Amino acid sequence: MSVYITIVIPVYNSANTLDELYKRLTRTLSDLCDDSYEILLIDDASKDQSFLKMEQLHRQDAKVKIIQLAENFGQQNALMCGFHYAQGEYIITLDDDLQHPPEEIKKLLLKLHEGYDVVFGIPFEKKHSFYRNMGTKMISYLFNKICSKPKNIYVSSFRAIKKEVIKEIIKDKTSFVYLAPIIFRITNHAANVFVRHDVRKYGNSNYNLFKLLKLFMKLVINYSCVSKLVNVTSRPQFEIKSMQ
Repeated sequence: MSVYITIVIPVYNSANTLDELYKRLTRTLSDLCDDSYEILLIDDASKDQSFLKMEQLHRQDAKVKIIQLAENFGQQNALMCGFHYAQGEYIITLDDDLQHPPEEIKKLLLKLHEGYDVVFGIPFEKKHSFYRNMGTKMISYLFNKICSKPKNIYVSSFRAIKKEVIKEIIKDKTSFVYLAPIIFRITNHAANVFVRHDVRKYGNSNYNLFKLLKLFMKLVINYSCVSKLVNVTSRPQFEIKSMQ
């Protein structure tokens, strides 16, 4: 049976959130598309019991498919890995920390069905730290300069993408993966829709000022004209340890 929706979620140290995330996702997806969906979880070398929890979810539900990466490649590279195996007509990406409410997926799909190639869910009010919000503004400014992002479009990791765009994304072999500039090389037929953004229930964000500045520099090196002047790393985008 063909798959209508694939949910792709990079997982890192989120053993405490996966049960609730799974329950809310399956409830939402059953209403949207009956059983025509799959949930693809990619463990990015978690240090907690995340992969054991993923295995448990896979055993109880065959629509949950799991991949364990050989080492920590980062959120964006984990998503790229997931895209290689996504079967859905529409692919939804969201974080593993419950800040992206699964119940808001419907809004993304409705907007996508208006004819857009990609739809980004933009929070009414962000529940991030000052540094994270500042970093988002910096990166948005950078994208306006180095790629073909429409200036009135904002990006987020909560998004819906058509399969045709995913097929083009996975052709990109840049070692340091960052999806937004790759997407806007392929299409600028994008839209925003406002969504709820919830407070993090467990743990703390991995982002800090140093990491945001490092990310900013990597984006410049890998996705601007500077990339033609320097030798970028040849590290693989991802390496799979196990897959179920």
